[in-house]
Amino acid sequence: MDVRYYENERSISAELFRDSDGSIFRLIADELTEVFNVQWKTKIDGFDQRYWDFEFKGTTLTLHLEHFLGISIFVEKSEVDSKSAKRVLEEIGDYFKPWHPPN
Repeated sequence: MDVRYYENERSISAELFRDSDGSIFRLIADELTEVFNVQWKTKIDGFDQRYWDFEFKGTTLTLHLEHFLGISIFVEKSEVDSKSAKRVLEEIGDYFKPWHPPN
């Protein structure tokens, strides 16, 4: 995957997949559960958006799917130390760089 990082005044995010594919979203969620042993806190599924919150290394992050935007993981800046959040996102993003969904 071509992981890209973005930062704005409200959040820091790692774009994992440019298509909003529900099956890929579930595969990424499964991978996060198995590899990083995350515990899902909240799962909100809408018509064309999903927000699944999880905690990893003391940071609450959101796995997000949105039509036209794809699949990303983000963290709200107001809730965390930005440097710690970047490190956590990069650890997850680095894992997914060579990852490809199974056919």
